[in-house]
Amino acid sequence: MQPHAVSRTNAFGSLPVELFLNCLDQLVGTRDGLLPIAYEPSHSVTKALRALTLVSKTVYILASRYLYTHCLYLNDVTRHMHFRRTLGLDLGLHPLALEYGQAGRNEALFTEASLPSHISSLFISPARTDRCGRKGTPRVRLPQVIDLCLSIGATVKRLAIDFNPVYVPASEQVALKPFSSDRNIFLHMPLLEELVCSYDASDYFPYPPPRLKRLAMTTNDMEPSHLDFWFALSSLEMLFVIRPKLLTTAHVDKMFTRYRGKRLDVVFVDVNGNHGTPVGTRDWEEGDRVVLWEADVPTSFYGDDEDLVLADDWIWTCGVKGDLWGREKRRMMCWSEVERLLAGTP
Repeated sequence: MQPHAVSRTNAFGSLPVELFLNCLDQLVGTRDGLLPIAYEPSHSVTKALRALTLVSKTVYILASRYLYTHCLYLNDVTRHMHFRRTLGLDLGLHPLALEYGQAGRNEALFTEASLPSHISSLFISPARTDRCGRKGTPRVRLPQVIDLCLSIGATVKRLAIDFNPVYVPASEQVALKPFSSDRNIFLHMPLLEELVCSYDASDYFPYPPPRLKRLAMTTNDMEPSHLDFWFALSSLEMLFVIRPKLLTTAHVDKMFTRYRGKRLDVVFVDVNGNHGTPVGTRDWEEGDRVVLWEADVPTSFYGDDEDLVLADDWIWTCGVKGDLWGREKRRMMCWSEVERLLAGTP
C-alpha cells in the first residue's frame, strides 16, 4: 500500500484509490523533480490540497497527508501558533488559544489520518507580520519552537528554520539550557539530511542532526561555534555559507584539517565582486576531501541592497525552493593559480 493510501474507497466509486493518489503526486510534483521544502500558503498546490480536504472524509485523509508532507510553511506567528494548536500543544494565555468550548480539530479524523507521521519537511520562520492582526500578538519564544520541533522531529527529513524572529531573552536562554541533550532539537531529528538555518542556530543547539548531509547556514564568519557545528559529523557532504569578509588561508586550512568525512563541497555565497582566493592559499590536490566553490548572487536592479542581505536572501529563497544544492558554482582557484593568471602564464 502506498504511504498515503487509506482502506476506504467508497468516496471514489469504482475508481481505484491509486488513481487519485497518482493525481496528487502529479499535483505536488515539479518539472525538474526538485521539490521545495514547503509550498507557501498562496501557492496553487497548497490551495488545491486545502480545497480537497473539504470534499469528503475519505478525501480529507488523503489530501491532508499530502498537505502535511508538502505545505508546512510557518512563516509568521499566526501560522506557527495555529499549527501548534492543531498538534495539541499548549498555547497558554496566547490570543490565538481556543476559548473554552470552542470547536477544535476533528479528533477521529485527525487520528485516523495519522498526520504527524507524514511530516517530513517544513519551513519555520515565525515573524510577527501585519497578517498576525492585533499589535499585542506576542512573538514566538524559544520554548515554543523547542516543543514543536521535539513533537515532530522524529519524521523530519528536510528543514528550513530561522531563529531571527524568535524572541530569546538572555535570562530565558540561561534558564532553559537549550543545548542540553533533551532539549537540543537537532539531536531528536534522526532522519534529517537537509538543513537550512540562520547563523544563530548553533548558539542555541551546538550539536547538529546525526545524519545531516546538506547544510546551509546564513553566517559570514568562521567563529568556533560555527566550525564545531559544521565539522561535528563525518556525514556532511555539502555546506553553503556566506563568504566571510575576512576569509584567510588559516580558515581554509582549518576546513581541510577538521573534516573527517569522505568528501565535502564548501560553497561560499556572495556577489561576484567579493569573491577571491585568500593570499597564500594551499594548492589543491587530487585526493583532497574538501573542495571549495564560489556561487554568485545576483545583484539588485538598482544596486542599492547590501551584499550581505542579498546573499542571505538568496540562500533562504533557493533553500526553501529546493534548488540550492544544484545551483551553478565554480571551483575556487588556489593561490598558485591566481599568481599564474596574474603573470599571464598558462
